[in-house]
Amino acid sequence: MTVTGGFPAPGPQDREPARDGSYVGPPPTGLPVQQQIAMQQVPMLTAHNPGIVPLRPLQFGDILDGAVKAVRFNPKSMVGLSALVLGAFLVPSAALGIGATHLMARFLSRFGPSAQVYLQLPASLLQSLFTGLATAILSGLLIHVVGQAVLGRKPDIGHTWRSTRGRLLSLITLSFLAGGGGLLSAVLLIGPGVLLLVNGNITAGVILLLVGLVGTTAVAFGVSTKISMAAPAIVLEGHGVLAGLRRSFALTKGAAFWRILGITLVAGIVAGIAGFLLKIPFQVIGVAIVAMTGQNTETGQLGVTFVSHLSGLLVGAITTPFVASVTGLLYIDRRMRLEALDVVLLREAQTNPAPRI
Repeated sequence: MTVTGGFPAPGPQDREPARDGSYVGPPPTGLPVQQQIAMQQVPMLTAHNPGIVPLRPLQFGDILDGAVKAVRFNPKSMVGLSALVLGAFLVPSAALGIGATHLMARFLSRFGPSAQVYLQLPASLLQSLFTGLATAILSGLLIHVVGQAVLGRKPDIGHTWRSTRGRLLSLITLSFLAGGGGLLSAVLLIGPGVLLLVNGNITAGVILLLVGLVGTTAVAFGVSTKISMAAPAIVLEGHGVLAGLRRSFALTKGAAFWRILGITLVAGIVAGIAGFLLKIPFQVIGVAIVAMTGQNTETGQLGVTFVSHLSGLLVGAITTPFVASVTGLLYIDRRMRLEALDVVLLREAQTNPAPRI
């Protein structure tokens, strides 16, 4: 059995008959049912739930509850690693954003006060770019922590880094491929409508633009779901980018696509609501800075840039682990259903037991 990051890669030596139900336990031993229950009740309950989720195909509630437990079970690695990675990206982003805002202010001063509404644009784009890259990398790293938490183990930040640093290049490549593909599809689907509007064909332009927006949204949801298992496959199975993508497409076939899409959307909504509530104090501070310095001034926008990056760091450190945990548990659930991974993990938990939660 080939093991990467604590998880077996699929192979003939560990495959069991495919199924889509719960694990039914070991075969009968020949003892009366009452004796089997008396002998097996306590050890089997312990063995089937060594970590944050039971070792059986997971239900919707198991996945959301397990994602919360993953953060609570090992907050130093989940939240701490998130803060470190986001800080490593957002600190230079804030510095570049402040410099870009200063240069933008000098450039826009030629066009009068009305042009100052675009003052924050460079800093916002930089923050979005750096945050997206940090989140993509971080999600992959956190999946290792989630995989270990399923077995009841608490890897620290150093162990997580040593176990996953060899996968960083693949995760970055995957992130750029996904981002580039999304940008290309948006240009192809939205571009024609924009061109018609620019050339004065308003009616056809608006219709084509709306169709393009709907198509872009559908493509974004579809592709993101089909490749959502790639990062877990890269980190936990040790695949390269292309092999990870093929693995993701295999794990999201059929009805599983809609289940993964639905649970991911719910997790995104929950994280979005939590993030919105956490950002309220920072938004109040930003409004106060603008009120004191004046609308669309360089000083005000520099303050807003700093507050926005601080908000992104603190909010991301809390919400990103939850979303990454959901993705990791969806991957584990798919392998349990398709490859009986729960049986393999059960043997691992019994052979190398870890302290329970």
